[in-house]
This record gives sequence, structure tokens and C-alpha cells, in this order.
Amino acid sequence: MKTYGGEVHGPGGRVLPLSLATELDDLLLISGQLALREGKVEGDIAQQTGVIFDSLEAILAQAGLTLDNVVKTTIWLTDSRDFPAFNSTYAGRLRAPYPSRSCVVSALVIPGARVEIEAVASRRHRRV
Repeated sequence: MKTYGGEVHGPGGRVLPLSLATELDDLLLISGQLALREGKVEGDIAQQTGVIFDSLEAILAQAGLTLDNVVKTTIWLTDSRDFPAFNSTYAGRLRAPYPSRSCVVSALVIPGARVEIEAVASRRHRRV
């Protein structure tokens, strides 16, 4: 088993007890990503979703993968009214056929976070 990302820092610079991603056989399991930049979460739902996709792409690149290798995502939104704008940004960053996906409305731990995205990527399978 291989992990990616080194230390993960949350707001206030605290080291969080998690790995950005863990590789298991042909799967890369990516921890839930928030739109954290310099310890803060800012922006509307589209901006936060874009920052998260930038993070996902960077993690995937460390493993030699791309967004085309993502086969499953789990999404947490803090407000169901954000769903249309989130969906638009999400569809703009991924190509069809889209990954399997779950999406729920829930509070998030980090203040100001409107969305969190967790992903599973496969080395053997690409969606395109």
C-alpha cells in the first residue's frame, strides 16, 4: 500500500491525521477534498468546486493518473440550492461517460466550506 501527499494541513496549520490518497491494488482512494488555500476556504460554490478539482488533478498526477481515471465520486454539499451551480462546474471538469456518483447535503467540519469531494480512480480503467 502506498500513500500520497505527505502531511495534510487544515485551518490554522494543524496537521490532520489522514493521507491525501492511498493506493490499493489498481485503485487510488482520494480523501475528501475541500477548497482549502493557505488554510482558508473562500468563494462561492463554483469557485470552491474548481479549487477542489485542481487539488484532485494534482493528487492524480502524483500517481500518474488523470481525471479520466476517476470511476467514482462522493459529494457533500452544505446547501441543496448550490446543486445546479455545482453540477455545472463538475460537468465542465469531467468528460462523459461520467463517474458513478453519490451526492448528499450535510454540514461540513471546516467553516466556510460549501462542498467536499472524495474520489476513487482506477489504473486499469479509464472512462474515455
